[in-house]
Amino acid sequence: MVVGLFAATPVGFAAPPDALSRACRAASGADVPADLWERALRALCASPEAQDSNLSAIGDPVEFQLLWTAAGEEQVRATLDPDPGVSGAERRQRAIAAVQDLHPAQRALRDHVSAAQNARGARFGGWIGLRPGATGLQRKLYLELPAGYAAPSALLSRRLPAVRAFNPVLLGLDPARGQVEIYAAIAPLARDALALLLADLGLPPLARDALQLLTDLRDQSLRPVLPTHDQGLSISWGRDEMAEALTWYVHCDALLGPAAQARESLLAFGRRRGWPMTRYSALSAPLPGGIPWHGLIGLTLGRQGLALSVTCATRSQA
Repeated sequence: MVVGLFAATPVGFAAPPDALSRACRAASGADVPADLWERALRALCASPEAQDSNLSAIGDPVEFQLLWTAAGEEQVRATLDPDPGVSGAERRQRAIAAVQDLHPAQRALRDHVSAAQNARGARFGGWIGLRPGATGLQRKLYLELPAGYAAPSALLSRRLPAVRAFNPVLLGLDPARGQVEIYAAIAPLARDALALLLADLGLPPLARDALQLLTDLRDQSLRPVLPTHDQGLSISWGRDEMAEALTWYVHCDALLGPAAQARESLLAFGRRRGWPMTRYSALSAPLPGGIPWHGLIGLTLGRQGLALSVTCATRSQA
């Protein structure tokens, strides 16, 4: 998930010298070395030094996502704005050109959304995602869904009784996995609705474990409605049209406080669980202007179990 979906007008940030290079070194690991991260990001993002991207709330056109799986594995992904200085239509075209090998159903959705953007306009058009794969970095296409967009797929337009005010804002197409993912802004989700939603989607009954994880992360008991006002939800489907996972999203600062406080909470939580936090610790390490901006916290419940994620900009808020 990418922060610009629920972000306000970009605010100022403090950019250290070679902010992207520093972040790529921090994100590096046995799966993807720093030079591969940097080459890929600089090749796909026309202006990595830009300050006015609507990908993130601070205008950073590159964000990293740290994700911890049910097995405690630490994974790193990235999302980028292909060219913050151009129109939404031009960004969509750049993103589409960068993400090939979509399967036929994905191509049909891509073309349908593109036509809707052409008819109704687009704020940002499209973004590009990167994640480690068997053959290096694999790409994912993100497309903005115009207001009132009606998906041609019954899966993407199905009614979810457990969710109020489901407002689709983004489509994700992952050619390597064959997945289609829809992202939506939602009204605050009731605590008890999570189990109902999982059952409705045919996903494993992980609600109790997920709510306990959230309670432990915040070190506070949960109220009848899940915390924070602005919430999002994504649901992914596989080639077999079976739901693969759902992810609940909230702004990190609303859930855990300012970046420095959020970092402390996440590191402490990871230590208690015995999770590797090396790359998150490096990506979120203090900069001259402060702690790098934290965007969204995500709680994923799916066929692979639970996962927790957080997005981190390459720069701090000024």
